[in-house]
Amino acid sequence: MIVLLFVSILSIDSILTPPELSNAQYGICVLDLSNDRVVYVRNSQKLLVPASNMKIITTGASLCFLGPEYRFKTMLAINGKIKKNKLHGDIIITGGGDPTFSLENLEQFVLTIKKHKIKEITGNIILDDSYFTDISLNGNSFTFERLPIGWAWHYLDARYAPEISALSMNKNCVNVKMKSTKPGDYADVTIEPETDYVRLINNMITKQGEDSIIILRRPEANVIYVDGGIGENHKKDIEVTVKDPAMFMGQYFKERLLYTNIKLHGNVLKKSDTKFSTTDSSNAGIIIDSVISVSLIEILKETNIESVNLYAEILVKTLGARYYEEGSFRAGIRVLKRFLRMCGVDTNAVSLWDGSGLSRHNLVSPYQLALVLRFMYRSKFSGTFYELLPKAGVGTLEYRFNDFEGIMRAKTGSLHAVTCLSGYLCIDETDYCFSMMFNNFTCKRKRIEQIQEQIIRVIEGQLSTKNNVKLLMINVK
Repeated sequence: MIVLLFVSILSIDSILTPPELSNAQYGICVLDLSNDRVVYVRNSQKLLVPASNMKIITTGASLCFLGPEYRFKTMLAINGKIKKNKLHGDIIITGGGDPTFSLENLEQFVLTIKKHKIKEITGNIILDDSYFTDISLNGNSFTFERLPIGWAWHYLDARYAPEISALSMNKNCVNVKMKSTKPGDYADVTIEPETDYVRLINNMITKQGEDSIIILRRPEANVIYVDGGIGENHKKDIEVTVKDPAMFMGQYFKERLLYTNIKLHGNVLKKSDTKFSTTDSSNAGIIIDSVISVSLIEILKETNIESVNLYAEILVKTLGARYYEEGSFRAGIRVLKRFLRMCGVDTNAVSLWDGSGLSRHNLVSPYQLALVLRFMYRSKFSGTFYELLPKAGVGTLEYRFNDFEGIMRAKTGSLHAVTCLSGYLCIDETDYCFSMMFNNFTCKRKRIEQIQEQIIRVIEGQLSTKNNVKLLMINVK
């Protein structure tokens, strides 16, 4: 049974009266976790776009269904015989979804090939990214599974919106490094890692004054355009996503092999392209090396504290692969809904389309998010999950609530005309969870953040002094 504990209703309601909110949509829910009471609700059942508050659901489900010590694995294998420093066959890289696989990890695979004294490869580099679905059939239409439904097209070159693959490397981005030269001359622009997989077109000029950088990659190609101007004595790094992350890894691996004087006669191919392979690439071959990721708990921390969308989407597909043997968004979201039912949420009253919250098709309510926070608080992962959320002054809360250290842990969520904040409060040794979601406002986001902070401060002030408390013992379904 949840009972209602209303505190300072009028003082909170008065914060919600500015003209900036007159046409906006918002909802608030605050629960007393120590005593299982509702402290405050306002439009708490209203379905709203959660933005990155979606990660509360995704990371909670991942912790419960995968466990804190779960690790991703990427394998290197050979399919053929080694004779006189020549591999008569293929190299196979099999992905298990590791979102943290790095350039250094790939270099380890290059060194492994060298340790086996292979100087020539007659076959191909085969990329097995089949752990995650690339294209799925829905009725009479195909769904491109490297991107969730509802992501805006203009996100797709930004580092926060990379394509999703079972073979990822360097967070599926390249770093465009820009450095000024002499005013009027072209700026010095390079790509890191240096690779022919991405083409750079540089029209940027060094200028006096502030930067006016224009950078984009067209969705259909790995061509990055850099234009505009960079200020004199300035330098800037901007990460840009790549198209088809598995092929990015494979082509860069090929380049690194060639750089170390290892010859490759074949091509870089997907496992699904076996008709182009000279050997039976459906055979997994002999594993000669593997890279094991850090534990899931470390990945979840970065997912929430730094709000890494790539990690959240890979978690969704991993849940689908583990529980339904289908590494698709659809299967992963089935697991998310299974988790929500465990939390007491009516899944007929939610709309879920991704794991990160970047899709505007997602719809959840503040009350539903509060139920997730409540469930995790009561679970065996209570302390662990609490530590996954940013504390005041850290991560996405770096410039907010600096005087609330030790009192609050909360996840932010922001899109255009969306800002949300959900998490935990500890006031006078009593634990609370809260969710505040604001949508469809036309003012600056900073103004809504100020309103959120006012509300938190009123709640903290009222509950710590226990003034103006009226207790209503009624059931809340």
